[in-house]
Amino acid sequence: MVVVGNGNSAIEEAIYLTKFARRVTIIVIHEEGKMDAEKLFQERAYANDKIDFIWNSTLEEVKGDGIVDTAVLKNVKTGELTEFNCDGIFIFVGRVPSTDFLEETEVELNEQGYIKTNEEMETSVQGVYAAGDVREKPVRQVITAAGDGATAAVMAQSYLEAEEHWRENVLQTDKQVVVAFWNPTHSKSLDTLQTIEKLGVEQDDSKKLVKIDTYRNRLITERYSVSDIPTILVIENGEVIERLEQPESQDLEKIL
Repeated sequence: MVVVGNGNSAIEEAIYLTKFARRVTIIVIHEEGKMDAEKLFQERAYANDKIDFIWNSTLEEVKGDGIVDTAVLKNVKTGELTEFNCDGIFIFVGRVPSTDFLEETEVELNEQGYIKTNEEMETSVQGVYAAGDVREKPVRQVITAAGDGATAAVMAQSYLEAEEHWRENVLQTDKQVVVAFWNPTHSKSLDTLQTIEKLGVEQDDSKKLVKIDTYRNRLITERYSVSDIPTILVIENGEVIERLEQPESQDLEKIL
């Protein structure tokens, strides 16, 4: 087996491949004894009797009829090309994420150009998700990219459904909307909802009650800067006209 590269990832992969391959040859662009990998990885590679090194060289071409059988190597000092028989080639020479199109947007990138996300694949822009190897993460493999994609798809669907529900039931209605931010495990939230129901909000044709579970609908919760529950918003024509945080019964009676 051939591994192209000399950084931590390349050396770590070469060491791992020795568990399955008879010989592993590392192609290093630098002079003999010089590698970019940390010293610990270098020492482990040098101590492994299954690992060989070819110095001052790069991979010029891959040959094979359907499967890899030859690596054409180029000596960076002499320009000489040599053929090296092998059963597989693993390339670890670094990555450059294709995120140039995001540089002038509000989507946050790290210093290497990878997209910053949380575990839900959310970027710094609400409603924008990222998945796969362009995302800032420690492991970049097909299986992790597929997992990212599944998570991003589910979260994007939830976002669209929440946005549609909010738009139709709160922003575009001609009624005054009482929005209760609550959580079913929070006793004060349950008491507040019971008080609202007793006040007959749902029986009033001019009003509408919308319940927002802060655990399940984090996007709307964050958009309206809700940190304490229960929080009650009264929205009219898409604008917040009243806001109560942890209200008492008499507070609700005054606005409802």
